Amino acid sequence: MEFIPVIALYVEVMLLALIEKKLWRTPYTPLNCLMVPYAVVLAFCMAIDGKMGFVPFYCPSVWVWVAGIAVFFVPSFFLGILFSAATQGKELPQVEVSQTCRRVLGTLTKIVLVLFLFRTAFLVLTFHAPIGSDAFGKKFSGNGIFGHLSTVMMILGIIWMFLIDRHHKSYAFYIAGFLAVAFLCLVKSWMLIPIVSALILRLLMRRMHLRLKVLLGVAVFGFVFFFASYWVSMFIVRADRVTAQYNMTRSEYALATARYIQKHFVTYLVAGVYGFSEDMAKGIVEERDPDKIYTSVVNIANVLAGKPLADQVNEHFLTTTSEDAGTNVRTFMGSLYVFLGPWQAALFVFLFSLLLHVLFFVARQRASLFALVWVAWICGFLFMGWFEFYLKLLSFLTVPVFLAMLAEICFWVENRERNPRLLSPARRLPVFESHSR
Repeated sequence: MEFIPVIALYVEVMLLALIEKKLWRTPYTPLNCLMVPYAVVLAFCMAIDGKMGFVPFYCPSVWVWVAGIAVFFVPSFFLGILFSAATQGKELPQVEVSQTCRRVLGTLTKIVLVLFLFRTAFLVLTFHAPIGSDAFGKKFSGNGIFGHLSTVMMILGIIWMFLIDRHHKSYAFYIAGFLAVAFLCLVKSWMLIPIVSALILRLLMRRMHLRLKVLLGVAVFGFVFFFASYWVSMFIVRADRVTAQYNMTRSEYALATARYIQKHFVTYLVAGVYGFSEDMAKGIVEERDPDKIYTSVVNIANVLAGKPLADQVNEHFLTTTSEDAGTNVRTFMGSLYVFLGPWQAALFVFLFSLLLHVLFFVARQRASLFALVWVAWICGFLFMGWFEFYLKLLSFLTVPVFLAMLAEICFWVENRERNPRLLSPARRLPVFESHSR
């Protein structure tokens, strides 16, 4: 009987995935991006339950996801019916990006990369923390103008990963620049989410097909990046100090570090699902706190009012396994349930899903690069829903602003080249317009 919610979840996922594909003419929908990764990680949790020192998994916690997915599906269902009717018998348009727009985006990418190059050189010369340390990563792009520039670099990274093909291999330079900046940030999500977003966008627009090698490639890359980021901060940066302090050889410390990272990867993978499970089992250890969900909006208001910033981090760590120190993440649906309560959480999911599917509807019909990147970015957040609620981050609000700015710059340059006269200021912002010529 205790596995009923788990069984219900998988039945729901399979049924809704079929309906989504029928309605939206693609399996790469926001709902699938949210529920399928969660279902995969949940299966992994079921497989390791009782192993590696994990506490027993609390299956009733899955009911929150069963209900949340159902609420998320309601706007998708009705807007999907409208989309199906509007596009019946029609070929959906493909994204076409003019050479002018590509040139503009390339120039902007080079400018941002040069700024980060100077930023790196400046910090190496003036900052005491070495490259690869958490302190260096935070100083490098943890906040301020370079925090926003790292967000712009992630957007540009998505665009270049989407546009690259055998005729434009030079875009690999821009992608390498994005990967270098993301690695120096030492925030795993800021590399993984843009890559996932770009893959979703390529799959959605049929620029590639989902094959086993693609899934394996993403999994291997995710593990390698996870391993490398911890290896740099734990071994390369600390090896000399730790080996001297504990009288160890570098090889002994390297082996101990590798073993820790491997174990930590497993606990990190299941941290959100298991964390919410244990939170439910203990009767929810947190107080309701909407500020944890609306952090970015609250902090904008606090800055304007001169008040201190609200902390988005959950202070409550729960021990889920003896192999790790504990977890403070609760998955997408879990965080909403914990900090908003069931009814406010349901309302949030419904309204967010409604707005997202309106955007999804418009972006697919018009095939605008910038609107589609916006959709893909949000789907990347949803894809990571098995771990945490990422919509609370400021980038959820700044990304559409930056995309609008990029779209406006491309629009302005294209029209200036076509007509040297000054453009009329009374024109519509072209965020949802295709830049094909």
